[in-house]
Amino acid sequence: MKSDAFKTFSLLIERYPIEVFTFEILIGVLMEPTLKMTVLLFAGVVAAAVFSEGLKMFFKGKRPEEALKRSFYKRTFRLNKRHFPSSHSAVAMFFPTVFFGNVLFIPFLLFAIIVMYSRLYIKSHYPRDIIAGAAIGVLIGMFFMQLAQNLKI
Repeated sequence: MKSDAFKTFSLLIERYPIEVFTFEILIGVLMEPTLKMTVLLFAGVVAAAVFSEGLKMFFKGKRPEEALKRSFYKRTFRLNKRHFPSSHSAVAMFFPTVFFGNVLFIPFLLFAIIVMYSRLYIKSHYPRDIIAGAAIGVLIGMFFMQLAQNLKI
């Protein structure tokens, strides 16, 4: 039986997004260990996730059938069975936006691309969900960068 490592990786990201994105926060804080960066990353991740999940209340479309067949979605609450926008993509794109012009930009961008592709690969989202989620992540990242410049911490 052939092993599909990328599918396994994608399913892990699907089930454990908090752990994955917490690891990214940790990397960011280790690279720039300031209170301002810590607040920026935690607040930005929460904002990206809450905003994108909140939009799912207004867009009632269901995820692709392939996703809804998985036990993960059978056991989750109703909102998680909706597809638009992709919260994973929103949070993933938040990081390269915040670290634009920094040494972490390329690694975070590559990881975001992998995360977004993984959502399509395991058929958890449609392409428009990924694009909308990515746009949300970029906009929230830009907002929080602007906020951080004016924050006196």
